[in-house]
Amino acid sequence: MVEEKKYYQMSSSELFENFDTSGDGLSEEEAKERLEKYGKNELQAKLKTPKWLLLLSQFRELLVLVLIVAGVLSILIGSYKTAIAMFIIVIINAIIGFIQEYKAENILERLKELVESPAKVVRDGELVEVSQDKLVPGDIIKVEEGDKIPADIRIIESLNLRTNDFSLTGESMPQDKYVNALEDVVSLADRNNMAYVGTTVASGSATGLVVATGMDTEMGKVTDLTQKTGEIKSPLQKELDNLARKLTGIVIVISGSLLLFTLWQGFSTFTSMIYAIGIAVSSVPQALPAQVTVALSTGSKRLADKNAVVKSLPSVETLGSTTVICTDKTGTLTKNEMTVRSMWFNGEKFELTGTGYEPEGEIRDEEGESLSQEEIDEIEILMDSATMASNAEVHEPDEEHDRWYPIGDPTEAAIITASRKIGTRSPQEDEENPEIQEFSFDHQRKRMSSAREIRERYSLEKISDIFGNKRILAMKGATDSVLSVSKYIYKDGEVQPITEEDKDRVREMNRKYSEKAMRVLAIAYRPLEESGDYEMEEVEKEVVFLGLIAMIDPPKEGVSEAIKKAHEAHVRTFIMTGDHATTARAVAEEIGLSGTAKSSKVVTGKELKEMSDEELAELMKENESLIFSRVDPEDKLKIVDILESQEEVVAVTGDGVNDAPALKKAHIGVAMGKKGTDVAKEASELVLLDDSYPTLVDAVREGRTIYSNLRKTVLASMTTNGAELVTVLLGLFSISLLGWSTWALPILVIQILAIDLLAEIMPLTFLTYDPPSEYMMKSPPRSLKEHIINKFTGTEVILLGTLIGALAFGNFWFFAERAGIQLTVGSRPAVLYAMATTTSYLTIAFCQFLNILSRRYDYTSIFNRNILGNKILLGSIFASIGLVLLGIYGPYISDFLSFGSIGLTDWLYVFLAALAYLAVFEILKIFKRWRENPESKRQRGQKKD
Repeated sequence: MVEEKKYYQMSSSELFENFDTSGDGLSEEEAKERLEKYGKNELQAKLKTPKWLLLLSQFRELLVLVLIVAGVLSILIGSYKTAIAMFIIVIINAIIGFIQEYKAENILERLKELVESPAKVVRDGELVEVSQDKLVPGDIIKVEEGDKIPADIRIIESLNLRTNDFSLTGESMPQDKYVNALEDVVSLADRNNMAYVGTTVASGSATGLVVATGMDTEMGKVTDLTQKTGEIKSPLQKELDNLARKLTGIVIVISGSLLLFTLWQGFSTFTSMIYAIGIAVSSVPQALPAQVTVALSTGSKRLADKNAVVKSLPSVETLGSTTVICTDKTGTLTKNEMTVRSMWFNGEKFELTGTGYEPEGEIRDEEGESLSQEEIDEIEILMDSATMASNAEVHEPDEEHDRWYPIGDPTEAAIITASRKIGTRSPQEDEENPEIQEFSFDHQRKRMSSAREIRERYSLEKISDIFGNKRILAMKGATDSVLSVSKYIYKDGEVQPITEEDKDRVREMNRKYSEKAMRVLAIAYRPLEESGDYEMEEVEKEVVFLGLIAMIDPPKEGVSEAIKKAHEAHVRTFIMTGDHATTARAVAEEIGLSGTAKSSKVVTGKELKEMSDEELAELMKENESLIFSRVDPEDKLKIVDILESQEEVVAVTGDGVNDAPALKKAHIGVAMGKKGTDVAKEASELVLLDDSYPTLVDAVREGRTIYSNLRKTVLASMTTNGAELVTVLLGLFSISLLGWSTWALPILVIQILAIDLLAEIMPLTFLTYDPPSEYMMKSPPRSLKEHIINKFTGTEVILLGTLIGALAFGNFWFFAERAGIQLTVGSRPAVLYAMATTTSYLTIAFCQFLNILSRRYDYTSIFNRNILGNKILLGSIFASIGLVLLGIYGPYISDFLSFGSIGLTDWLYVFLAALAYLAVFEILKIFKRWRENPESKRQRGQKKD
C-alpha cells in the first residue's frame, strides 16, 4: 500500500525522488514489479449478501419466530390445521419481505464505470497506451481535453489545464490547475496541483505523476467509506423491534405460566399445550410484519407518483421522522446550469430572464421594463464579442437528453444561451465569420481572445468599418485583467478613451456582482489589421472595453418555498458543499435559508477539521441552520455522525461521488435522479426523479402520513390481539373456576388466525391510504423517544381490547345458554359449539371493522368526519365481510376453520356488541379531546402545583 504523503506540497524533484522515477517514466520491468506490489488500479468489492441468505433473514423476526415455534408445537401435538394456518402466515411474511427488501448493491460497478478508458503513459521514454488497471505509482501520464483522469496524479507540467471536479468535490465550475507546490495543508477541493480519478479534463493538457492507484485513490477512499458505512435501522424498525421484544416476553411469561398452571391443575399435556399455543397466538399480531411491509410498499408507490423512488422500504417512514436535512448545493438546491443573470453595458445595468440552457427569456432594464429593438441591437455588440470569444456549444434536446445541454465550458455555454435569448448568432452557427487564431486562457493572463474575420453583417461590423478593416479580436476574462489592456471604452454609444474614473466604475460594478456570488466576465474587442498570423503581445492591447456579464448557478424553482415549509415543520436545513463560502452564503440568502433560520453560520472545511467533535456538536445545537463550505467526503461523514450522535434523524441529499459515504451513513440518503451520478443513486434510499428539492419536502410530508397511518394500524391490530387474549383467558378462567369442560374455549386457535387472514388483513393495510391531515407539516417531527405503545396508548389498547374480549366471551356464553349447551359436561356438541365460537369470532371481527374506521381520527368523532375520505378502506371492509361470510357459510372452508352457520338472532347480538364497542370508543375520544384541551391542561397543571 502506498504510504500516504502530502504530495501537493512536494516539488517535482522531490516527487521524482520519492517515487524513484523520472520524466522518462518507469521501465516496463519496473512497472510489472510495482503492479505486483501495489495491485491493479481498480476498485475492490466487498461480498454481497446472497439471495438465499436474504430470504432466510426474513425468518429472524421475533414475532415470526414465535409463530414458527407455535406451528412446530402444533404439529407435535397433532393440531395440523392450526400449524398449516400459522405457516401460511409465516410464508406470506417471508415472501413479501424478500421481494420488497431485495435490492442490488451496485455501488462498486458504478464506480468502475468511471475508470475504464485506456491511459497514455510514458514507459522507457516513449508514450504508449496501456490499460488503465495497469497504471502504478510512479508512472508518468499525459492527459488532454476530454480525457478522464485515470489515477490520482500530481501535475508536473501543464498547458492551461482545467478539470471538471464536480463528481468528487461538488465544485460547479471547471477548476484551474497549476504546477507549483503548495505550502499549507489544504482541503481536497483546494489542491490545485492535483487531479483525481473520476474527474475529467475540461480544457488544456498536462503531464502528471501517478501518486495513488486503486483503493488508495481519493475515489477508492470514497468507495471504502461507502462500503464500510453500515446501514442503520430506521426509527420504525427500532420501534417494531422494541414492540416485538416486549410481546415476545409477554408471550413467554403468560404461555409458560399457563402451561405450568394447567399441568398443576391436572390437565393433560396435550390440553395444556393447546392452551399455551392459544395464548401465544392470541398475544402476537400474526400478520403485523406483512402489514407493515405492505404499508411501506404502498407508501413507496405513492411517493413514486410524486417522482420520488424508494429503494429501501423502511426509509419511507424515516422521512417523516427527519429532523435535519443536510443538502448539497450544486444540482440539489441549484440547477447546476450556469445562467447569465445580468449585464453591464454602456454605463447601464440590464437583467436577463430565464434559467438553464434553454434559450427562453428576455432582456430588461433595471426597472424591469422590456427593451426596444434598437436598444437590443446595441447590446448585441457586447454579446457578439462574448460569443466570438467562446468555444462551447449548446444543443437542443435529443434522444439522450431531455433538455438543452452544453458541450464544453459551462460559463461559455451560459454566454451562448444568453446570446440566443436576445437574438444573436453563436460562433458555431456563423460559419461566415470564421476564427483565424485563438489565444487560449492561461492562469497568468486570466483572459482569452479570438481573432475573427467579419464577412457578413454583424453588430461589430459597423464598428470595424470605422477603422476600415474586416477583422476583429474578441476578448473575455477577469475584470482587472481586461482593464489592464484596455485603452478605450464603449460609452454613450461611441468609443471613447477610458479614464480612471471609468475603471473605478467598472470595478465597483464587478464588486457588487461578486458580493452576490456571481461569476463575472469582462468583455472587450479591438479591430485588427488584415495581415497573417498575430502575436499575442501585439494584439492583446489597446482594446475597447465593452462591459461585464454576470452569471450564477441559479436556485431551482420552488426551493425557497420548500425551505420555508421545512422550517414550519421544525426540520432544520444544513448546506454541505465543496463550493466557496461566499457562493454558498449567497445561495442560502437567495433561497431564503437565512430568513427562516435564527442564524446561518458559515463553516469552512479547514475550520471543520480543526474543530473537536464536542465543539462541532455544540455549534450544531446553537444554530438552526449551518452552511459548510469547501468540505470533502470525510467532512460530510463527520457532520452526519455528530448529528446522529445527538439523536437527530438525518436526511442527506446529493448527486456526486463525493456525497456517497454521507448518503449511505445517513438515516436516509436522497439522490438526484436526472443529474445525480450512478454512485450517488446506488448509495441512497430515495431517488428524486425530477431532481426537485420541493419533492423531498413533499416526501417528508408523505413520510409523516405513513407513520401516522402505521400507528393507527399497529394500535388497531394490538387492540384485537388484546381482545383475542382476553377471550381465551376468560375461557380458561371459566374452565378453572366455573368448572367448564376443557373443550369449552370460546374461540379456537385456528379461528384466531382466521381473524387475521379473513377479517383484518385488508382493512389494516388500506388504513395506510388515509390522506394527511392539514396540520401534518405544522408540528415537530416525532421524537425518537416516542413509542407507538406508550403509557396512554397502552392503557387505551388494554381497555378497548378487554372490552371486545368481554363482548366476544359474553356472546359465546349467551349463545351457549340460549342453545342449551352444557359447558360443564364432558362431551362437546360439535355443531352447536361451532356456532357458539362463530359468534365470538364475529363479535371480534365486526368490532375490529368499527375499530379500524374509528382509528382514522385520534380525537374526532367518526360521525363528524367524511367517512368516504378513504373509499378503498371502505371497499376492503366490505370485501373482508364477504370473506368472513364465505368462511362461515362456505361448505369446505367452514369445516376447515370449525365455523357453524348462525341465524339472524345471533347476528343481531353480534351487531349490538359492535355498536356498544363503538359507543365506548366515542366516549373515550371525548375524554381524549378534554385531555388535550389547553385549558384542561392548565387546570391539571395547577392541581399538580
